[in-house]
Amino acid sequence: MAAAVAATISFTACAGSASGNAGTNADTTACGHVACGNTEPSQAPRIETDSVHWADSLRMGKCMAKAEVAGQYPVAGITPLVDSVRAWLGKRLSCSIQNSSNCMFKPTAAELASVSSMAAACGKALLESAGNDFKGFVKEGFSINYEFSYRFGPSYQTDKLLTYNFNSYVYLGGAHGSSLGSGQSFDANTGQMLTVDNIFLPDKKAELTKLVGEALWQQYFKENCEEGATLSDVLLINPAKLELPVTPPLFAEKGLIFIYQQYEIAPYAAGMPACVLPYSVVKPLMNHKAALLLD
Repeated sequence: MAAAVAATISFTACAGSASGNAGTNADTTACGHVACGNTEPSQAPRIETDSVHWADSLRMGKCMAKAEVAGQYPVAGITPLVDSVRAWLGKRLSCSIQNSSNCMFKPTAAELASVSSMAAACGKALLESAGNDFKGFVKEGFSINYEFSYRFGPSYQTDKLLTYNFNSYVYLGGAHGSSLGSGQSFDANTGQMLTVDNIFLPDKKAELTKLVGEALWQQYFKENCEEGATLSDVLLINPAKLELPVTPPLFAEKGLIFIYQQYEIAPYAAGMPACVLPYSVVKPLMNHKAALLLD
């Protein structure tokens, strides 16, 4: 506890990140970071999507929950890619933001194939979860509001790559809610999900982590810090022990994006630290198969 408090105090050397504070409302976009931009597909799309927007609310006694699910869902295209993106979205939409291993429901094949059914299944599961909590609150006479917002869609496409973003915001009472800014890049022709393990050479991961740490400081933290501050002043961990984000890097127009989640390496006030490593920098660290995706 003392270490966490000390780290939080040291963060006051900085005024705040260039990308803003951690999310405190449900107005998320398909990509919550400036680094992602609003990249238009650079080649013919490998999938076709359909928009969906599902919203509903639940009231029990003095308790109320609102749920919203919106985004662009794959409806046609290269079959392995469509199937892979749907499976990934199904996992994200069916699982809790706090614990990805704690799933609210298991999507059926019919739900995964239908944009409206998938969104409705997610929204209803969120409200059912809230209702289970509210039963006890009503008996005790408590008043509380819950809020859920899930948004997703493609952010980058080429003839070889597709990147999907998924952002969620959950408020369950207290001082603030919890946001998740994640995504997944895919090999557009095979549907393979691209991760650190199948993008980079094993013996290059230490070099990659060092580059990410340097980019985090230069791109995300430095501008809003007092003169003389260092990366150790803004992180909850020793920079020497920095690891790569728990979420996979995302292919984008200008390079690979690395995003750390709230509290993963820095206090809540730091938001979700992110940086971009240009392809000219990361390509020498990639295995041959992954490097070919950039040609």
